[in-house]
Amino acid sequence: MTANALLNAAEAEFADSGIEDASLRAIMRAADADAGSVHYHFRTREALVRAVLDRILAPLNARRLKLLDEAETVSDSPLDLDVLIEALVRPDVEAACVLDGRSRGSARLIGAIYIRPADFVKERVEDHFRPVAERFLPHLTCSLPHVPLDLLSWRVRWCVFGMVGALMSDELAPFVSDSEELIARLVAVSVAGVSAGASV
Repeated sequence: MTANALLNAAEAEFADSGIEDASLRAIMRAADADAGSVHYHFRTREALVRAVLDRILAPLNARRLKLLDEAETVSDSPLDLDVLIEALVRPDVEAACVLDGRSRGSARLIGAIYIRPADFVKERVEDHFRPVAERFLPHLTCSLPHVPLDLLSWRVRWCVFGMVGALMSDELAPFVSDSEELIARLVAVSVAGVSAGASV
C-alpha cells in the first residue's frame, strides 16, 4: 500500500512542481510515509520517476496499440487518417481523466512529459513510444504519401503530441467536462496539421 501511496503522491507532486524540482519530502508527507520509504520501495529518485512514468505510459500506449489493432481488424484498405489520429490522441484524454481523478491537476504531468522532459525522462518516454511509432508510421505514410517521412514524423510530434501536451499543461484544460467533444476537436486540428502540403 505504501508503494502505491508514494506513486500517487509523486504523480501529484511531479505535476505541480515538475519532475526535476519535485520534493521527495513533500511526496513522503503526502503519502504519509516515513523518510526511508522511497529508498525501500524504489531505491532511488530516478527509479521512482521511472515507476510513475511507466504507470502512465505503459497503459496509455497499450491502449493506442489496441485501438490500432481494432481499426486494422475492421478495414483491409488503408486506414483513414482521422482513425489513426484518434487512436493516438484518445488514450491521452482518457489517461488525463484517470490522472485527474486520482489527484486534481495531475493531468499536467502528461504535458510535462510531452513538452519539457528532462533527458532521462525523454529516454524513458522514447522507449515507451518506439513500438507505437513502429506500428503507426507505416499507416501514416500510406495515408499521406505526399508528405516525406521526416516531415511527417515532425508533424506528428508537434501537431499531435505538442498540441496534446500544451492542452494538458493548461490548468484549466476542459478534458473532464466533455471528453468526446475534446477528442473530436483534437482529431480535426491534428489531421489538418499533419496532412498539410509537403512544403510546409
